Amino acid sequence: MKIAIFTEVAEPHVCGISSYVEVLRRGLEELGHRVIIVTSSTHTKKTFYKDRVIRCAAKKCKNKYGHQCKTIQDKYVIKFLTRYKPDIIHIHTDTKIGYMGLEMADRLRCPVVFSVHDYFMDRFAAENSKLVWRIKTMVEKKHFCDMIDNAHLITSSNKRASYFVRAADRKRKVWLIPSATDRSVFDYRLVNQTAIEKMRENLGLPPDAVTAVFAGELSVDKNLEFVLKAFAKYLKKSDRLHFIIVGEGTELSHLKNMCVRLKLSDKVHFTGQIAHSIMPAVFAACDIYVCSSDDGLMSMSFVEAMSCGLPVLVKEDKEKLVYNMIKDGGNGFVYSDEKSFAEYLKKLTRFTPAERDKLRRAVRASMRDKDSVNMAGCMIKAYEQAIKAFRVNVNFLK
Repeated sequence: MKIAIFTEVAEPHVCGISSYVEVLRRGLEELGHRVIIVTSSTHTKKTFYKDRVIRCAAKKCKNKYGHQCKTIQDKYVIKFLTRYKPDIIHIHTDTKIGYMGLEMADRLRCPVVFSVHDYFMDRFAAENSKLVWRIKTMVEKKHFCDMIDNAHLITSSNKRASYFVRAADRKRKVWLIPSATDRSVFDYRLVNQTAIEKMRENLGLPPDAVTAVFAGELSVDKNLEFVLKAFAKYLKKSDRLHFIIVGEGTELSHLKNMCVRLKLSDKVHFTGQIAHSIMPAVFAACDIYVCSSDDGLMSMSFVEAMSCGLPVLVKEDKEKLVYNMIKDGGNGFVYSDEKSFAEYLKKLTRFTPAERDKLRRAVRASMRDKDSVNMAGCMIKAYEQAIKAFRVNVNFLK
């Protein structure tokens, strides 16, 4: 099968979607399929193809990626994909690259799969007035609906995507395909103790610190304010707990100011953006991964952390759609409020090194089937269903 993946962000851009796309590409190619990625970049003025990736010229803009392609009518992409003749077009972002994917699907008479990675109504709340927020929310909803309405099949890594689709006033089934990672790379056993100690030193951690970590885009929907408030309210300096925040985003300065105000500067460490290749060492140097988002889906850093043996501390939600791979007390913990969040962290400080190592091994074992080939195999089944749906529509129109 020949697949064209459209995503506004791809490696070397560091974010969950770019990591997801790269893992999916490797899995599909390992199964014998051909994959072309179409993405955008602010580092080129002219569209070019290299290493199975088409990079289109992009301009900076105030969206969650910081940029988007300049035009959806790219002559180079049209000519290249017309020769390539993809069997399926798989869209991952509802920005201009997503619309380029819809345009090419219409030109080439090709089925479309759309993967829901995020959708939150307060995306711009932190930096705009209520009027601007409402206008931009309407625009975001339109983009999301355009992708849904034109896709022959919708996939996501988490059941919560169905809630997002309903919130957009659409009645569509969402195929659940859990995220995966390269377990041969994200393996704490491959990081030697000297490297772990050096990483902890670079992160500014005391030798006896028990460390929670979050990695990802620092945006409103990640709800990291919750973590900082819980630290300030329920945790003491004597608890030996520290919090590492990896990433950048619109909330960075706000979170730093909040740490100063709550007197947490000695407990919370901001690393900025870290190269994806270094993240296994970061996870190996930490003890637990925290997720405080109310609306986020299954992030790649979440899966990568678990592959590295980190138990996860995840928030239960009102729809009871908490990540279905979490077995409370087995490979992670589910909390309901600030107090229970803090209690789980305190509990971790009382673990002996042997108990912590046993938990880490159990967490990694729970990710045994979460590899790129397994995810790609599930996606191929989704592609086949999309092709069937497309053929039914074509025959109906005839």
